[in-house]
Amino acid sequence: MISYLRIACCFSLLPFLSSANSSFTPFSQTSSHPFLGQKCISSEKTTLLQLKRDLSAAKPESSHQPSSSSLLTSWKPNTECCSWEGVTCHELTTHVIGLNLSGHNLSGLVNSINFLSLPYLERLNLVNCNLGEIPIFVEKLGGLVELDLSNNKIHGNVPKWVWLLESLVYLNASNNFLNGFEVPPSAPFLSSLSFLDLSSNLLEGSIPTLPASISFLSLAENKLTGEIPVSLCRMSNLTILDTCYNYLTGQIPKCLEVLGDTLIVLNLRKNRFFGLMPWNFTKECSLETLNLFGNQLTGKIPESLTQCKRLQVLDLGYNQINDTFPFWLGMLPNLHVLILQSNSLHGPIGEPLTSNDFPMLQILDLSSNYFTGNLPLGYIAIWKSMRIKLNGSTMYMGSFYYREWMSITNKGQRMDDINILIIFNVLDLSNNLFEGEIPEVIDDLKLLEVLNLSRNNLIGEMPSYLSKLTLLESLVLSKNKFIGNQFSTFANDSYEGNLGLCGLPLSKKCDEVEDHQSSAAQQESILSDIGSPFSWKFALVGYGCGVPVGVVIGYILFWRTKRCTKWIEQSLKAKIQQKNEQNRRRR
Repeated sequence: MISYLRIACCFSLLPFLSSANSSFTPFSQTSSHPFLGQKCISSEKTTLLQLKRDLSAAKPESSHQPSSSSLLTSWKPNTECCSWEGVTCHELTTHVIGLNLSGHNLSGLVNSINFLSLPYLERLNLVNCNLGEIPIFVEKLGGLVELDLSNNKIHGNVPKWVWLLESLVYLNASNNFLNGFEVPPSAPFLSSLSFLDLSSNLLEGSIPTLPASISFLSLAENKLTGEIPVSLCRMSNLTILDTCYNYLTGQIPKCLEVLGDTLIVLNLRKNRFFGLMPWNFTKECSLETLNLFGNQLTGKIPESLTQCKRLQVLDLGYNQINDTFPFWLGMLPNLHVLILQSNSLHGPIGEPLTSNDFPMLQILDLSSNYFTGNLPLGYIAIWKSMRIKLNGSTMYMGSFYYREWMSITNKGQRMDDINILIIFNVLDLSNNLFEGEIPEVIDDLKLLEVLNLSRNNLIGEMPSYLSKLTLLESLVLSKNKFIGNQFSTFANDSYEGNLGLCGLPLSKKCDEVEDHQSSAAQQESILSDIGSPFSWKFALVGYGCGVPVGVVIGYILFWRTKRCTKWIEQSLKAKIQQKNEQNRRRR
């Protein structure tokens, strides 16, 4: 049983750009688009056939790498190369402009291949080719627009000539072993680079001066140190900035305010930033995701965030913020996720300003703070997004730029970076100072899947109306002051610390005699309400932080598959029957 979910929102950065920023679409996201009937350029066809012979002689390193004989079967001398798999030709000139060799073993081979005989090559995909270095011939491909070197074994530094390729727009070298940067040439750069993904490497040192043309920058999951350089603030087209999981320090530079009308994603998760959140957001704010989780930020949450009307994800968890509940965030019309866990927030939640506060909120995590008073009845009563499916379907978080990443705690064991595409409906108010009873209105949250009210001072009988939450996957009420019976569908440890509880599944008996047959029938009924498994959609591989942007990603809740759900039901039924048999023997 999951005890609760945590949103991490670390992004699996997808290798393509917004059409609003660029009409360029990477070759890795396209097919070869063969032009049947076109005649190949003879010299280029000869080069490709020689390449096939070389690849056929190179054995795959592992079963994960396909053999050239299976992938290059369409490369036949008696056919036109523009129709071959992985080959893209120009529609008018028929020159080869794109080549996709993803998955082939090019170790020790790539620099012996005469790529210079493809003088019009614009797009080159060498993903998962067992490369140990950046091919030296790339520097001489003057017309190269896209280069994808991700998921290899490339060591060494990012070469300085990368910034001098005037035509290069897209460079992805994520998931390698790069450990630094060659000293870049003096600015201004001649580069047209717009997309740069160096995530999941071993990069050390400070962030160097990079081309001002960049609009997508991921340096996530490296070993970078120092402060965010002022040069980043000069990137007037910057849309995505992801530096999560590094060792960056200092204060977050106030100059990032100048990027307010272009920056959509700012992810500084899991670094060592300290001090106040410096921004004074204006109505031009274009942020959709702000992730500052796991730093050392202090002070209050800036009220100017209300200017960011597009904001969907706000994660300020695991900082040192000292404030009251930011009720004014309820004005944000698109906020889906609000994570404020593990800070020094205090005082009562209070009542909403209007009946339309937090209209899209689907995940709220206020755990491990110092909130007092009763549970926020006023807000629970108006959360429409936890009652009805919006637009008749499950809502998705973020845009096509990234996938969201989550963290969960399962029986005290934290599992980070679970990359997930779907928004869940989560309410986590655990480890606070809430008191009073659980309000009955909570049973209106029909879409709620995770409810954690543990480690508070809640009292009263275990509310029977919680059984109306038929989609509930995780219920944690431990360490409170409840009395009476409880739901036998949840594990014993879900009620730990409530000394007044009795009856199955707890070992403590209730005073009144139970009708065991009726109890078993009721438990069977509750089991049947578990319903079909979650149709959760997961991504297994990404490019951001946590591979990344999560993200993370088969969710480790393996028990939600049909097979495992059936096993759980059978196991629970067997335990119920065993318990009933023991009770009969005692009588």
